[in-house]
Amino acid sequence: MRKRTSTRKHHVLMVAAECRDIATAGGLGDVVRELSKAIHRRGILVSIAMPYYGVVTKSAVSLGKFKVPFGNRSWEVEWFRCTLDGATIYLLRKREFFDGRNKTVYIHSRQHPFEDDGRRFAFFSSAVLAFIQQYAQLRSVDTLHCHDWHTGALFTLLKYDPRYKDLSERVRTVFTIHNLEYQGVRPFSSRIRRRWFAFSDWFPSLYPSLKASGAIHDLRNPKPPLRWFNPMRAAVQLSDHVNTVSPSYALELTRADNPKLNFSGGRGLEHDIARRKRQRRFHGILNGLDHAIHTPSTLRPAFDVTMPGWEKIRMQHKYALIQQLPSKITQFQQAGRLPTWNAKELTTQLSTYHVSEWVARPLVIMVTRAADQKIKMLMEKHHGKPLLEHILHRDLSLLILATGERERILSNIVNLHPNAIFICAFERTLARRIYAAGDLFLMPSDFEPCGISQLISMRYGCLPLVHGIGGLQDTVDHNATGFVFTGNTRARTRQALLETLDAALHRFIHDRRRWRQMQRQAMQARFDWTASIEQYLALYFDS
Repeated sequence: MRKRTSTRKHHVLMVAAECRDIATAGGLGDVVRELSKAIHRRGILVSIAMPYYGVVTKSAVSLGKFKVPFGNRSWEVEWFRCTLDGATIYLLRKREFFDGRNKTVYIHSRQHPFEDDGRRFAFFSSAVLAFIQQYAQLRSVDTLHCHDWHTGALFTLLKYDPRYKDLSERVRTVFTIHNLEYQGVRPFSSRIRRRWFAFSDWFPSLYPSLKASGAIHDLRNPKPPLRWFNPMRAAVQLSDHVNTVSPSYALELTRADNPKLNFSGGRGLEHDIARRKRQRRFHGILNGLDHAIHTPSTLRPAFDVTMPGWEKIRMQHKYALIQQLPSKITQFQQAGRLPTWNAKELTTQLSTYHVSEWVARPLVIMVTRAADQKIKMLMEKHHGKPLLEHILHRDLSLLILATGERERILSNIVNLHPNAIFICAFERTLARRIYAAGDLFLMPSDFEPCGISQLISMRYGCLPLVHGIGGLQDTVDHNATGFVFTGNTRARTRQALLETLDAALHRFIHDRRRWRQMQRQAMQARFDWTASIEQYLALYFDS
């Protein structure tokens, strides 16, 4: 491995499935965008390679085509280029994999988990390596920084395919785990006759050699199904350095799952991750937040902790949101931006909506994915009924903006209560208004690699109430910048949430001076990329 003495000449290539303002489905895209921008500001050449999905609307210039080996044939891939904040974006387009019914960032496979995305990102991994070899300007790349399981096949090819031997000897590799929950597991081989169903279909010449050499052992899934390829494990095993996105989540990943506590640890990879940690090759680096983007000082009217009378201005945002919420929902309905079922339910809810009552109560908000990771605790029975029912029996208003696989279950509970509204959509402008209006931000995640929502809520003076795990533990200071609950059993954790909520509501109502002090501290908290970039650079330049 080469060791650079000057950061000015270093060239980092990010390889990722997402990048905000190109195509994204969640926090991964935010991190890729903001991390790349922060690296560029250090004077380092940074590029990003990602698929050219059919949903991409960013203007990009077509600059040619190149050949990609995949399956038993050579594919012709068109590549495009654009820029974002100083980073060069390379978009690789092959319609069979990233357009038509495959045009979105991720595909909900109809037959088998990850069946579609497994082959799509295996192709993408092969395309990236072929592109580096065939495009002269990428021959200066000396660090490959790859993100999540989507790039696991890339590490496998780089290590074991002789075509990439020279490349593997000259580049340093860094792999970032954004969410270990998703590992992209697919069969090594299968009798199912479907195009590109298994690893042996993707890389038919490589599979026999892996099998003969025994290398396949370190790439297979560590738990049933054992004879399947695990791209997340491959990346953990084969990269020079592995990191995840907060120190506490890094520690959690070295421990086994505990279903009794609903504790999500290493998800079967804890032994591999613990081994890399013993080798000093596994790190927890906290995600940053771009405070220039996430700021209430650009709202109308603007406010920030340094402005006189910011508390009154912030209250104006709460009043305005509550007053305008019915018209905003009507706009969403008329524009067809809500599922039909949600549009009908909201019509019923708005018939009993009273602005004065909502204004008078503490406003609890959630801007989230309606997924088990984020809301499972709220759905669990506590003393005979869902925990969310207990919350909604408090004297508060609850506003939820979310989409996801658990959206109908969440909505069914919310609809029973006049003090709650569930909007099944995600829209950044509305999300920002909700952050600026909320009093409490509820985040009861079962696991949280880092989390960005609690960082944004603090920036806008909305105090987060969070489960003390992962990145939430690393970013929210109990009774200073927010409220943190924990428990040594699942039942006690649920009870702790309710007790912490009650304490927060009591402070909001009876100790507004202390509440405003906490808001100031939350708004002044900074989680910029400065310290995190130094840690990433240490990995890039490590020999």
